[in-house]
Amino acid sequence: MTNIDILKKSFQDLKGFWSTALLASMPLSLLPVFIQYDKTIGMLLLLLLSGALRAGVSKVTLCIASKQPVKLNYIFDGFNYFKHSLGVFLLSMLFIALGLICFIVPGIIIAIWLSQSFFILVENPNLEPLEIFKLSKEMIKGNEIKLVYLFLIFVLISVVLILLNLVLLTLLIAPIQYVVFANFYNSLKK
Repeated sequence: MTNIDILKKSFQDLKGFWSTALLASMPLSLLPVFIQYDKTIGMLLLLLLSGALRAGVSKVTLCIASKQPVKLNYIFDGFNYFKHSLGVFLLSMLFIALGLICFIVPGIIIAIWLSQSFFILVENPNLEPLEIFKLSKEMIKGNEIKLVYLFLIFVLISVVLILLNLVLLTLLIAPIQYVVFANFYNSLKK
């Protein structure tokens, strides 16, 4: 499946599910706002909740991309396996940060290797974080550039919207991006 096919399929998948995908992505998109009010509490909330919320949005968008029934309470499913979702989030941030400290390129490579972690977690909530990372790395092998191109599309769209002072519209990019990456994950599984 080419990136164009993935993008087309994602827009088709979103028909009838825009509001669900938007609601699913909102808590994760708005979480950084808390840092503006109180840096300590905001950072603590960001560290504690990001993993579970990321798992939740991954589950919702994976259901949308796989044509499975979607329930809005799936947003909070990451809290059912909070320890693992927190572990995946914190360890991936640690590994990426260490890679970025060494040089920028290793950090980017590590981020690419770990990119499928939350989708794997959602489908296998009993796996330990390091097992999930290993599966993610194996799954992405040979498709790294394809993922980078998809990511760059969304970076470019976001930059254009910001330059046009349409910052609020960047919130609408998140649901599309999550469904695109869910479809990318599904294409890797085949």
